[in-house]
Amino acid sequence: MSRFNLDDLRLDPLLRRVWRSLGRPAGCRVVGGYVRDRLLGRDTHDLDLALDGTADDAASPVRRLAADLGARAHLLGTLPHRVWRIEGPDLQVELWSLDTLSPAEDLLRRDFTCNALGWELPDGPLVDLTGGLEDLRARRLRAISRANLVDDPVRLLRAPRFLAQLPDFELGEPTLSWLRELGPRLGTAPRERVGQELLAIVRGPAASRGIAVALELGLFGYAAPDLHRVDRQWLEDHLGALDILNARKTPPGTPAGQTADTARLALLTRSWGVVDDDLLAPYAWPRPLRRRAVRAAALLEEARDAVNLPAADRRELAWRAGAAFPALLVLAAASDPRRRGWQRWQRQWRRSPESLLHPRPVLSGDEIAELTGAPSGPELGAVIDAFLRAQVRGAFRSRQGARTWLRRQTG
Repeated sequence: MSRFNLDDLRLDPLLRRVWRSLGRPAGCRVVGGYVRDRLLGRDTHDLDLALDGTADDAASPVRRLAADLGARAHLLGTLPHRVWRIEGPDLQVELWSLDTLSPAEDLLRRDFTCNALGWELPDGPLVDLTGGLEDLRARRLRAISRANLVDDPVRLLRAPRFLAQLPDFELGEPTLSWLRELGPRLGTAPRERVGQELLAIVRGPAASRGIAVALELGLFGYAAPDLHRVDRQWLEDHLGALDILNARKTPPGTPAGQTADTARLALLTRSWGVVDDDLLAPYAWPRPLRRRAVRAAALLEEARDAVNLPAADRRELAWRAGAAFPALLVLAAASDPRRRGWQRWQRQWRRSPESLLHPRPVLSGDEIAELTGAPSGPELGAVIDAFLRAQVRGAFRSRQGARTWLRRQTG
């Protein structure tokens, strides 16, 4: 592409709507990924704005914009790094107040040249101080400076993130050398921000490439939980599963998207070995998502072996996985697509998902206690667990059959 069509920005209906909702302010610029993606012809749902003045000055315009988008505005961070965030159903907006910074200083402090392009609302001009347009043409990901990477180590992980999202881009020198050199600094970065970058990488259309680059540069190890080493060979052998998962193109937040996110994170956590859910809490992934991912990771090998076992064994594994089972099944199939039997297991689950994952006991806990004589507490809990396992496996289907089974178990 030799030239970019700036009318894609000048006539963008969303940008004009946002500018009007803000009150048509002077000194309002669209910066970063939205400009990059629109010039590349890519859809995007993230909009970064820079506005002259302070965060307090922006309060009223931002709230008007939020009302127009059917969302609420939140002021995050502390001085001097406060940002307004609006999370609408189809768009996320972040608005930075420049305060004492000049627009040029704002662009020059960013991570990569392709993200340092600014568009003055509503009609331009496009401001490019770092050669970002030329790098877009060359499909080149180039850091603005080593100092900018030092200032915010999370930016190190954004390199593989952008490569996962922009498959035809390449890294060159000296950026490659800076990333390798500064990798250890990622170990000191806030885990919640690292967690968001990891999630963005595994959601990318070229997720396997993003993770492979992070491994090659030594970054992925510094993103892992403390005291956990990456099983690099295992992860490299299973990277293709990410591309299979992402080929489904399920939007984040939908039930299918939630299942895919669980499967993606399960693949990452499995490469870190046996990881406790609490150890992942600093990554700020929603707790239900973390718990499902940890469970799916722990049962992955078992699920691959169980695909061709008798139906009773498959039912039992689904029951043990619980809420993690849909993601476990999707990940197991993606990680071993040549093995037959996955569709049969999927049909088995779809026929009766609730009864398979959350079976209602044929007998109540009181009835089981009376028939077995087990005292309340852990002993009765173990008996009920064994009872449910037998029910899931099809050892009985009626109340009378359940009583007969219990009598046999207790002699």
